[in-house]
Amino acid sequence: MNTEKVALTMAEVIEAQLSKVEDVAPEALREFDLIGLGSGIYGSKHHNALIGLVEAMPAMEKDVFVFSTAGILRNANHQVIREKLVEKGCHIVGEFACAGQFAGTLRLRRDWTVVGEFIGAMNKGHPNEMDLDNARAFAKTLLNTQVTPSSEPI
Repeated sequence: MNTEKVALTMAEVIEAQLSKVEDVAPEALREFDLIGLGSGIYGSKHHNALIGLVEAMPAMEKDVFVFSTAGILRNANHQVIREKLVEKGCHIVGEFACAGQFAGTLRLRRDWTVVGEFIGAMNKGHPNEMDLDNARAFAKTLLNTQVTPSSEPI
């Protein structure tokens, strides 16, 4: 529920409609001027269901922002979805990531070799209020984003 906390916080600021990935028809994304896509990070990328939605959506010139929570924050976490969105003709207007509590087993790597396992909770208590304040600040910047004019007829 880490990413949901962030999504709810952002949605409140920008008065956005929230939907779960499984409830979104790819064609329906054409109806929006600004699209936010987010999930937890699994194996250094967004959830496969979200990636599948992006792959299924039609090519369109839309402004999109990407967000995530992760046990380990890396610049590369958004790379897969970012590339797929650009291939679809989307313009990425911002990205947000913060720590998310991770409970379970995580293989820790040093120089790409497994050196051990961590069992327990990482980033306990995250996203915390500071993370959510950062999400609010990020969302406020989206309100000032120039929305790309729709290429669809009026």
